[in-house]
Amino acid sequence: MSFTLIHDLVMYVMVGVLLMATYVIIERFIFFAATMREGKNVETFVRSHLHDKKLHDQILETFEKQTSPQSQAICEVVQASKENHTHEQMEYIVQSIYVAKKPLVGPRLWILDTVITMSPLLGLLGTILGIIDAFYSLSSGNTAADPAAVSRGIGTALYATGLGIFIALYAMIFFNYFNTKVEQINNQMKLISLTLLGAR
Repeated sequence: MSFTLIHDLVMYVMVGVLLMATYVIIERFIFFAATMREGKNVETFVRSHLHDKKLHDQILETFEKQTSPQSQAICEVVQASKENHTHEQMEYIVQSIYVAKKPLVGPRLWILDTVITMSPLLGLLGTILGIIDAFYSLSSGNTAADPAAVSRGIGTALYATGLGIFIALYAMIFFNYFNTKVEQINNQMKLISLTLLGAR
């Protein structure tokens, strides 16, 4: 059994994990940039038209076709307010809408979380397999297995650990950044809904 082959396969898997993490990071960057921009537009619109009697109709007209969680939440709040609920009932409705929209903000972040956990372990696995292969060739009694070659083999095996740690750090920076954005969007969504509720 060739541990070198398995070591190389682990390295290829780690490169694949790095590419997948990069894809998620780029996709989430685009999503959060668009969502924050759209949420800011919703917030500005609601604040500037707060005392307008036709505010609810204007909100539906302006934001009904937009896809951000903030736009969807505010439109659902407006539609619920047209059903003549009491203020207490509307508070519960706003809370339920907020809870329903929260999962829309952070999809695919679990991939980055998994990459953070998995990458160092994959790197360690690659290193262990490389070291096993180096010592196996040393114990085989082949004349080609000189100490310099074994040292080179161990050095090469350690690249896997380095790559695993790099991938984990790379993913963790963006995971923490995106979690901050998730919190900002959730707060924005709640603020917009409660501002509108207070204006009833």
